[in-house]
Amino acid sequence: MNIVVIGAGAVGGYFGGKLAEAGVPVTFLVRKKRKQQLEAEGLRIQSVHGNFTIQPQCVLSADEVENPDLVIIAVKNYQLDGAMKDLETFVRRGAKILPLMNGVQHIERLVSSFGSEKILGGLCYVESTLNELGDIIQKSMMQDIVFGSLSSATDASFLQEVEATFKTSGVNVKLTSEILTEIWTKYIFLVTLSGITTATRNPIGLALNDPAALAFLTDLVEELTNLARTLEIKLSKDFSNQMINKIKKSNPEMTSSMHRDLQKGLPLELESLQGAILKMADEKKVATPCTRAIYALLHPFTQGSMTH
Repeated sequence: MNIVVIGAGAVGGYFGGKLAEAGVPVTFLVRKKRKQQLEAEGLRIQSVHGNFTIQPQCVLSADEVENPDLVIIAVKNYQLDGAMKDLETFVRRGAKILPLMNGVQHIERLVSSFGSEKILGGLCYVESTLNELGDIIQKSMMQDIVFGSLSSATDASFLQEVEATFKTSGVNVKLTSEILTEIWTKYIFLVTLSGITTATRNPIGLALNDPAALAFLTDLVEELTNLARTLEIKLSKDFSNQMINKIKKSNPEMTSSMHRDLQKGLPLELESLQGAILKMADEKKVATPCTRAIYALLHPFTQGSMTH
C-alpha cells in the first residue's frame, strides 16, 4: 500500500514516520522549507515508545506521486484550504483520503468535495509536538488511530488492508462501524481539554484540582453531550459521566495542542473546535454558555498574537 502523508508535523510526521520505519512505502507532501530540513537532518522522533530517525521520501506537489492508495491528511483545520488542490489530484489518481484532523466540519467539506466513498472517517489520540529543531517529541503512551467507512460503497478489503498496514507500525489501530460516534467522542474530549488548558494556560491537572474549575469542566462536557444528542449522534446513556471520569484519570501534566500553540504564539484552531460548536448550537437553538465563555476568552489570540 502506497501512503502519502500531507504534513510532516507533530501528527503526520509521527504516524507517517512509524509507518516508514516499519517498511511501508510513505511519501510526505511538505512545504519547501520542511523538505530541505528533513532531507538535511532526517525525520527525528523522540518517543516514549523508542527514539528513531528515518530519511523520508518528500515531495512538494501531488503531481510527483503516481500511484497513491491512501492519503493521510494531518494538518491544522485552517490549512485545509491550501491542501484541497493536492487532494483533488490524489483522488483523481485513485486514492482514498483519511483525515486525522481536529473537529468535525472538515469531514463535511471533504465529503461534499469528493464524495463519501472517497473519504474515510478517522481520528487519532497522540500527545506530540515539534521542538525548535523540527524534531517530533511524543510524550505519552497514546498512539491510537480509529477509522472507518463513511459509505457502504467502500471496499471492506481495502479497510482491512489499511488496518493491517497500521498494525505493522506498532501503533494501536481500531477499525469501527461507528466512526461518527468515535469522532464526536474525541471532539467532545478535545473541545473540553483544549478549552480548559488554553484558558487556564496550564495542563489539565490545575483545573482538576480546583473545585470551581472542575465544576465548569463538568458543565462543559454536559452541554457538549446535549448538543451531540440533539444532532442525533449515537452516544451511550452515561456518556457525560464516562467522559468526565476519563478526563479526571488523565495525567495531570497532559495538555492540548491549542495550549502549546498559544504558548508558541501560533494561530489557534478555535473556529474549528469551539467556534464550530457555537455555530451548530445556534442552528439547533441549544444553549452552550461554557463553550461561549471559552471562545470569548480565547478569541483575541486566534491569530497567534499572544506575547510568548
